[in-house]
Amino acid sequence: MFWQGRHPDPALLEGTSDPLAASPRVLVVDDVPELRSWNRRILESNGYRCTEAADAESARAALRDSGFELALLDVNLPGESGIDLLRHLRIEHPQVAALMVTGEDDLALATLAIELGAYGYLVKPVRAGELTINVVNVLHRRRREESLRRRVERLQGGSERRQVGAMRDAIAAAEHEPLVEALQDEAIRRLVRLAEVRDDETGKHMVRMGRYCELIALQLGLPEDWAQRLGLASELHDIGKVAIPDSILLKPGRLTEAEFEVMKTHSEIGHGLLCDADADVMRLAASVALSHHERWDGCGYPRAIAGAAIPIEGRIAAVADVFDALTNDRVYRPALPVRLAVATMEQSRESHLDAAILDAMHGAFEEIERVRTGEHAD
Repeated sequence: MFWQGRHPDPALLEGTSDPLAASPRVLVVDDVPELRSWNRRILESNGYRCTEAADAESARAALRDSGFELALLDVNLPGESGIDLLRHLRIEHPQVAALMVTGEDDLALATLAIELGAYGYLVKPVRAGELTINVVNVLHRRRREESLRRRVERLQGGSERRQVGAMRDAIAAAEHEPLVEALQDEAIRRLVRLAEVRDDETGKHMVRMGRYCELIALQLGLPEDWAQRLGLASELHDIGKVAIPDSILLKPGRLTEAEFEVMKTHSEIGHGLLCDADADVMRLAASVALSHHERWDGCGYPRAIAGAAIPIEGRIAAVADVFDALTNDRVYRPALPVRLAVATMEQSRESHLDAAILDAMHGAFEEIERVRTGEHAD
């Protein structure tokens, strides 16, 4: 049974006078006019500004034209379903929170909605108080995530980004100076420290990666000077993660589909940060950043290239990255024992990983283990 009545202002329910909470915009999507009208009446009585849509097509048009904080989505819509609309929302309008409403008390459907990025799942009939409280909670979470997003934008546009640019410029200007290698090394160390500001483990992973890549390159018989440059360059393979929100980068559980799409952008972001430098080592770093998540079978990202089309530096970095990821704790799982990690990698031979580079890792394994356990003096 529906219960109507005026509720306190959402900001008061939250215990905050945050101006973002003053009059949030809500898109109400339902093919039943009476339910749309009821939802709108309840929400507007509590200070929200609402727009109605009867189907996914009109919802998409409204989303393009207006700045919404929340979309209230019915699962069963004519034509495109609410779940399909949720997928579109998470990719095209990630700033809009989604709250699903359905007449089906279906655990599998609810789980799918949450995995796709919905903030909640209400089963009809929904009481007015239940609707209001859930909207308040969703918008509270959205404001916290928006705050994180603004922090990332400041990081990209503020002093840290200028520091990255200044260091790249300094490297380019010093390319013909006798101390160029020392300058490049120092610049890259500073970039790694920038990553550590966001996540200390990311910074440590980047340093280990560099050493692993150099050792694998030497084992492959590649020129020593190139292997050394690769070691330095590959430390920046994850530098693009400085632009990934904390809510995704440090999330302790499994990422939703939409969150993973955001995480995947770190490859191209890193490439964009580095690719216009004149220094060879920075251009090599840009290539590593872009290609280290490509797979031998072509199922990787961001370009889905396969086999020898993947640059050798990307294939080396992929092996090193997987080894370090498996043998160290992550926020979503503990480290694997080394033997199990290596056995797991062997299962990815010629699917994810280049077999020749995996063999080279085995050949350099004694030294790699010293790096992993901290015995190697850097």
